[in-house]
Amino acid sequence: MRQIVFLVKNRRYTSAQQLNTLRIRYPDSEGKLLRNGFEWEITITPTALSDTYRIKIVYQDGMLPQVYVITPKPLQMPKSAKRLPHTYDTKRQRICVCLPSDWSQSKLIADTIVHWSIQWLIYYEHWAYTGIWEGGGHGNWDVIPVSA
Repeated sequence: MRQIVFLVKNRRYTSAQQLNTLRIRYPDSEGKLLRNGFEWEITITPTALSDTYRIKIVYQDGMLPQVYVITPKPLQMPKSAKRLPHTYDTKRQRICVCLPSDWSQSKLIADTIVHWSIQWLIYYEHWAYTGIWEGGGHGNWDVIPVSA
């Protein structure tokens, strides 16, 4: 008998499934299940030369996960910068890691949001040192003019 395997593209992961996947993949992390979502924290060092950061992901069912850099606080900025690049909220250090259309409940946070957060931190470190934002996205976050 032949078996046919169907790929389910529209599977939606529950908050518990998302949090359990994060706990399995990142055993040194901490998280708690809430009524309609969860909060999860991890300490990461994006590269061997990077600083160490603590990030927090807040997830509410049906919403885009929110990513915060908990420590260090405040994040350092070039002298002429007035706000952090590619963020929703500089004071709370809520970073923008994707467009809302880039993520859905059918994607694991462990496979997407965590990696995008690490990538944001790498771009942030480059920006903090050079004043030039290489991370793309909307807007111009450069604080030091690029010479022609």
